[in-house]
Amino acid sequence: MKDAQKKVLFRSEDIASRVCELGRQISADYPEGNILLIGILKGAFVFLADLVRCLDQPCQIDFARISSYGSGTVSSGELKITMDIGIPVAGRDVILVDDIVDTGLTLNQYRDELARRGPRSLKVAAMIDKTARRERHVKLDYCGFRIDDGFLVGYGLDCDECFRNLGSIYVLE
Repeated sequence: MKDAQKKVLFRSEDIASRVCELGRQISADYPEGNILLIGILKGAFVFLADLVRCLDQPCQIDFARISSYGSGTVSSGELKITMDIGIPVAGRDVILVDDIVDTGLTLNQYRDELARRGPRSLKVAAMIDKTARRERHVKLDYCGFRIDDGFLVGYGLDCDECFRNLGSIYVLE
């Protein structure tokens, strides 16, 4: 896997600029602050870390570990929650943060689970909106980049736990 061919899709400078734009948009949408951002591990950790540093208001951060990929490159469609959040969402403004929306199955299922817990508002942010294999509509309130297809790595995105550390986003060829 380490020797896989990859082609730059989004350069680190472009990613940084776009993440700061999203941070300004979120700050404007929540001028009172005190939002709870929930990162989906492991992929969203880089995006979430950069995003919160671009916010103007105080916020809280929590993480959930959910998956539908395992070690493959195609979603199984089966949601697995291996670590849920610890901060209650009831009555809170919540933003669910993910690295990439592919089929939409994983994010939709977890979003529905969070909605049942009674947040005041629940929005979704994703670094990448990949549309070719979409099976469930996902309303993205904040989106970094949109693409049609391709298996992406870098900036937290992985293939069998490799390439998360890359600063740019690449397409595996």
